[in-house]
Amino acid sequence: MSEKRVLRKMKKLASRINGQMETVRDIMEDLEIEFELLQTQISKLESKKAIRGQEEEVEVIEEEEEETIDIENTSSVTINQKF
Repeated sequence: MSEKRVLRKMKKLASRINGQMETVRDIMEDLEIEFELLQTQISKLESKKAIRGQEEEVEVIEEEEEETIDIENTSSVTINQKF
């Protein structure tokens, strides 16, 4: 009877281990999905950062052009009389 008892306990242990392995597999699948979503968000933020950097460069160039235009137009200022 002792062999039957040991065999029964081993089967019970194997069953618990199998259940734990299934739980770990499910958790790993969830973590993989979360990881992929996180990588996607990181990529989006990096691309937005790159676009913002390019926009800032364009704005700086535009501001420089406006300054040049303002300097050229200062000599031709006209004042309208109110009366």
